[in-house]
Parts: sequence; structure tokens; C-alpha cells
Amino acid sequence: MDKAEKELVMMRAMTRRRFMELAGAAGVTAVAALALGGCAGGGSKDGGASSGDAAPEAAASAPTVVVDAKGNEFVIPEAVDRIAITCNGGTTQEVAIFGGADKIVAQPSMTKFPQLLRMYPQFESVVNAGSFDDLNIEALIATEPDVALVGISSDKGNAQIADVGIPTYVMLIGWAAVDTLKQEFLNVGQIVGGGAGQAKAQRLVDHWDDVFARLDARLAKVPDAERKSVYYLSKADVTAANKGDWGREWVAGSGGVFAVPDADLNGEVTVEKALEWNPDVIVVQKGADLNELYANEQVGDMRAIQERQVYTVPIGAFWWDRPCPEATLGFLWLAKTLYPEQMADVDLEAETKAFFRDFYEYDLSTEEYESFF
Repeated sequence: MDKAEKELVMMRAMTRRRFMELAGAAGVTAVAALALGGCAGGGSKDGGASSGDAAPEAAASAPTVVVDAKGNEFVIPEAVDRIAITCNGGTTQEVAIFGGADKIVAQPSMTKFPQLLRMYPQFESVVNAGSFDDLNIEALIATEPDVALVGISSDKGNAQIADVGIPTYVMLIGWAAVDTLKQEFLNVGQIVGGGAGQAKAQRLVDHWDDVFARLDARLAKVPDAERKSVYYLSKADVTAANKGDWGREWVAGSGGVFAVPDADLNGEVTVEKALEWNPDVIVVQKGADLNELYANEQVGDMRAIQERQVYTVPIGAFWWDRPCPEATLGFLWLAKTLYPEQMADVDLEAETKAFFRDFYEYDLSTEEYESFF
């Protein structure tokens, strides 16, 4: 950008900056997605202005503040009609569910998620201004967003956005846990859709609580000695262990035992170590060629290989093994994979179609469902 363009950008951003400054000066108390204020007014009993006195001005509504993944207090702008997204991690899916699909003016390409594009074809023409620290800041500015949803891992890119005065809310992406993700739903629901968005987010949180209650009831019947060890891979390579916090929570929440011992979480993964862990089941992120694992003679003696217990994780509107609104379906899928007897009464196809109908407001066909696997 030349000097004149930069000055124009800064002028456009000034009102947003001033809003944040005034909110900070007022000492707004942070809340976790709850509206703070109301408004007051005066009048006669019949609703008209009191005689003899001018009607008092309505008090301004107190700004609503939520806390993002970095612990920053974020003042929700009065109007959020244009949203820029610079991360993946289920952010687009959250915004869509909370009624903001048509508000997205910039986001990374969604071509990895054909089902999402089927449901929201408008995403194919949304500006791609880059992601995380790799941004085209000029292209992002040109979309004139009211707010930017950014990832927790991209401090450099996030600072670029904040420096031009665009309010930024930091998303958890892969750093989520179940409880923190549910709180993010409530926050983002309020940012995107106000009261209606927050109500939808609360319904989503209730759905999550219901799924885990049902899982706990069924998995309680599995004795500890019969719990299956699960080796979670990012690709079809036994040294490519996914050892992140979310993956461990996903396996445990589905009734499995994470195959990588705590003592080895930070160490190098070798074929020898993987053979020592000898998992009952291997799950691999979508896109892997399982024939590569079965053809690897080095791991031919591994229990999961011998018993053909190797699976790729389904992908719906997002990957089911990663934090996103529909990740409950991933917990149900893995629990059914590990313990088919205890989970026999859970119809995953029906669960999936119900989720898509209730939250994406989309009637998923059987053919579409089958394409997830």
C-alpha cells in the first residue's frame, strides 16, 4: 500500500480503535458471553413522555465483553455484519452454525471440506486473504471486516490485523479442550449472532453434554482391563504419532487408552517404540493410505496390524478428530469402533443426520453421510 492508502485504512479503523479505548477507559468487567446491560428510560404510565419534562435520554447499553483463547478481554462491536477469518480449526463451521455464514467476507480456502461447500456454496467465492502468519493484509483490509477471528498460534499475523484497528478475537483451534471449546461456542455465538447466536450456542453445548453423558453410561460397562489402547497417527507412518492434548482427550473421552505413555510424550517416536507400545487399534487422520501401514514389514507383528484394526477418521463438514462443533460425532464414531457391543444401540448415521439438521439446518442424504468414511 502507498502512503495515501495507508492513511485511508487508518481513518476507517479509527472508530473501531476509539470504541475499544472508550470501553477500556470505562473499566468494563469481563464476562464469558453474557450480555451486561439494558437501557433505562422515563415516561408516564401510559407509555408517553412525562408532561412538563423532556423524556430523558436512554442510557447506552453496556458493552458486552468476552474472553478469548489468549485471555484477552474482547469488546463485542455493536454491529457484526462482516467477519474475517484467518485460521482453520473449525472456526468457519462455528460461524456458519451460529447464523453467520453470509457475514464471512474473508477466510482461508475451504476446498478440503467438500461437504461444507455443498452446504454453503457461497464460501467458494469468499476472499482468501491468507491464514495465520501468512496474510495478505491489504486484501484483508479491503474486505472491511467488523471483526477478525484469528488463531492462537499466529501472534505475528494477529498483530498485523490489530495494528490496523480491526478487533481480533483469538480462537482455540487445535489447542482446545472440551470445556474450553464449549465456552468458545458461547462466546462466538454471541459475537456472530447476538442473543439468537448465543441461544444456538447453548443448544450446542447442551448437545455436547448429552453426548458425553450417554458415552459415560455405556463406557462404564467396559472393565479397565478390557479398555483398548489407541495409537493416533497424523499419517500412515507409525512414527507420526499425534500426541497433542486434544488427541489424548478425544481417545480418553471415547473410552480408549492413549497408546503413547506419558513419559514418551515429548520424546522421539521410533518404530521400536511403537512396537513396544503394541496398540490394539490405530486411527489415522483422513487422507492416509492404510495399505502403506499394512505393507510395512517392520510393523507386521504389531497387534493392530495383525488384527486389521486400523481406521481412518471420518470427515464431515470438518475433521471429526479435531476441535469443532461436530466433534461429538467423532467421539461417538471412535467409541463405536472400539466397543461395538456397548455402543450397539447408537445409530451413528441417525446421530449425524440429526446434528446436521439441528445445527447446520441441512438435510444430509445417506450418500453424503457415506462419503464421510
